[in-house]
Amino acid sequence: MSPFLFLSRHLACLLCVTLATPALAQSEAPTVLDCTGPFARTADERTLARVFGAANVERAAIPVGEGNTEPGTVIFARDPTRRIEILWHDSYARPNVVIIRNGSTWPVAVTGLDRPVTNGTTLAEIEAMNGKPFTLTGFGWDLGGYTNGWDGGRLDKPVGGCNLSLRFDPPTDAPGDALDKVNGDVEFSSTDSAMRQVKPVVIEIELGWPQ
Repeated sequence: MSPFLFLSRHLACLLCVTLATPALAQSEAPTVLDCTGPFARTADERTLARVFGAANVERAAIPVGEGNTEPGTVIFARDPTRRIEILWHDSYARPNVVIIRNGSTWPVAVTGLDRPVTNGTTLAEIEAMNGKPFTLTGFGWDLGGYTNGWDGGRLDKPVGGCNLSLRFDPPTDAPGDALDKVNGDVEFSSTDSAMRQVKPVVIEIELGWPQ
């Protein structure tokens, strides 16, 4: 084989490896979220940059309710369908809460369930996935619509061992008389008749690690 032909083939092989590298890195990013890998208890901001790409990870003020914000990290900040927000226990290390807000389509895996949790899932569907009723706060205030534990149901166990919390909100066409009955700083069962009539859906998913 001539030196020129050998060199040409060698350069072509190097080019193939170079072009394949970004695709390989992209394939390592998760398609379903849980409490392992980039969101494990010991993860930090560098972990996010390595998994999702440094260009897709940035620091931002994260809304935490009642008009307040806390410093945190956002992944895919300019893509609402892939946006993920993270609050930390330490200085950009050890996740406190991973937040998937309304519009973000990330699914979240739960141990023992074939179906992941996603925004847009109905109250009745979540109850069926949990395997039993659960409680949530009334609507119409800053902390409205949040679940308050799973009473030992299946949703107590997101993959990886952290805690799962969901926030519900009624659709715009919810019947007003039923909605009036489930507003305010009060807890309701998912089986409450007025809550069933309102038919709220998941608008926020949170994965939390206790201190």
